[in-house]
Amino acid sequence: MESIIYELRYNNVKEEDIKTIIERVKNRISEDNIDRELVKLGYEKIFTVDYDDYDNYDEDFEDYDDDYGDYKGPRGFDED
Repeated sequence: MESIIYELRYNNVKEEDIKTIIERVKNRISEDNIDRELVKLGYEKIFTVDYDDYDNYDEDFEDYDDDYGDYKGPRGFDED
């Protein structure tokens, strides 16, 4: 439990909100449950990642070529 509280504090969750979250999840502590409570209180998730948010990663990477053209790296850099 100490590591959870530390992580919440590290991520600037208010002390009163930490107490509320711990009280709500005390009988069902899991990363998902803590993150659900964080979101209900207006915070970002801390313990889980929603990979659906990263669906646009490939599209963003394709735009990289448009932004940087045929950049080959620093001078003297050889690809073998």
